[in-house]
Amino acid sequence: MKQKKKYLIALEETRSIVALIAGILVFCSAFASVFIMARNYNGTGIHPLQYFTVWSNILSSIAATFMIPYAVEGIRKKRFSPPRWIVVLQYSGAICLAITMVAALALVLPTQGSQAVTGTNFWLHIVSPVLTIVLFQCVETGITFSRKTTIFTLIPYWVYMLVYLVMVVIVGEENGGWTDFYRTRAFWPAWVSAILMLAIGFAISLTLRLLHNKRATQYWKRIARMWSKDLEPTELLIEAFGLGRYIGKQSDTAELVVPLDVFIVIARQYDVTLDKLTKAYLKGALDSIEERDIK
Repeated sequence: MKQKKKYLIALEETRSIVALIAGILVFCSAFASVFIMARNYNGTGIHPLQYFTVWSNILSSIAATFMIPYAVEGIRKKRFSPPRWIVVLQYSGAICLAITMVAALALVLPTQGSQAVTGTNFWLHIVSPVLTIVLFQCVETGITFSRKTTIFTLIPYWVYMLVYLVMVVIVGEENGGWTDFYRTRAFWPAWVSAILMLAIGFAISLTLRLLHNKRATQYWKRIARMWSKDLEPTELLIEAFGLGRYIGKQSDTAELVVPLDVFIVIARQYDVTLDKLTKAYLKGALDSIEERDIK
């Protein structure tokens, strides 16, 4: 039983460390690149805030910033459990940056040359997207996404497309709008480009969703494999009690993290209730905290 407990704790620590390292790298890469790009702007060309690249990197850096404190907390408490809204925000950032990378390599690079992947664009179009996708896929939060969530995460992309359409096609450069720097009307009408980019967005979002959901399912399967099928309820309660004692030694007296998601999986597999598992865990944690305080 000790091996199972150690494996579960080691798994949580690994996820927390991966999230911390990847989160810091994503934030530093995106923020530094956007800052340098804005600083180098001389006022004679296209403003950096007009580019989808800049906004997608800002979104990604914000999502990574929100993730970092939970990763630090996960290392300390042996429990990595970011709120669902942060994971959804990270999903949206990954979609936007994946679109940025695909557009840069498939559209901008062939039509506008190597400037698409050199200088700060190398970091904004290649490095930041890769790091963000790695962070999104490797953290393995155990949270799965529905089709409805996928639609929701595409909203930032759609908002930018609408703004670009208004400023380029409806307002126009001659009336104070934007130049068509993405060349949406260079080879075919703007509506064709709109359909193409919508399709690319849907394809990328669905691909990332499938990959993430697969990894989330694999995570729960690993958790389920930790417990033999012939375990008695008493053995499971003893294990929950032991896990509580370990976590109680590590946690602050002001708060205690309860791995309800893990206990729910166990309760579904065995003839033991979530209530009993939670009580055994809390009993072990409180006993450990009391012993620690007495010493």
